[in-house]
Amino acid sequence: MVVKLRAAIRLLMVLALALGLSGCVDYELGIQFDSQTHGVLVQTLHLDEGFVALNSEARQQWLQVFIQEAKTFSGKVTSLEDGTLQLRIDFNNGTDLVKKFNQLFAQDGLMTQVPGAPPLLAHMDLTQKNWGVALANQLQADIDLSALGADSAIGDGGALDRWRGLDLSFRIDSFGDSHHWPLTPGQMNRIATTFWVPSPIGIGAVVITLLCGAGYGVRHGLNRR
Repeated sequence: MVVKLRAAIRLLMVLALALGLSGCVDYELGIQFDSQTHGVLVQTLHLDEGFVALNSEARQQWLQVFIQEAKTFSGKVTSLEDGTLQLRIDFNNGTDLVKKFNQLFAQDGLMTQVPGAPPLLAHMDLTQKNWGVALANQLQADIDLSALGADSAIGDGGALDRWRGLDLSFRIDSFGDSHHWPLTPGQMNRIATTFWVPSPIGIGAVVITLLCGAGYGVRHGLNRR
């Protein structure tokens, strides 16, 4: 029961940003809150065989970007069985998350200079309020996809039409409910929302208080008989 409960509350917020260059590159950024005082920022990259065959250096270039991020943020890079690369960066609280996220996607950040992709700028603000049994998080994210505009055309055809074929989205999963916002290429995208992170300590305190109150009530009732 404990394992199931932890699994149910583990993934409270996911920001998914899938970048597909002609269907060859899939990139996802996930933000997991394990508790109020710990979480993991997970970046997952998959390059299909066709893309690697056309550009044999692409995977190594992406790997170097992830390795540099790991050194900068004390993260860990792993290679999954299907060749997918994954980078995990721990954060201690909301403030630490915002700091690391904004460093990654700043003008001079590591994720704005990845090989084979136009600059992706993003900025996050997070306001938190503790309600005892849960932490209310008010999140605002500005995701600048201006670089995916028509003026970034390369070769024949307009790039904007090409970028419109990508699956670009922002998603939050909280307590089994999923909220999804499509992102529009060629412009600034702003998302504002609220999600909750439960407090095991606060919930535990409430449970203990209720148990003590129930025990006192039972004992007091028995003494009256």
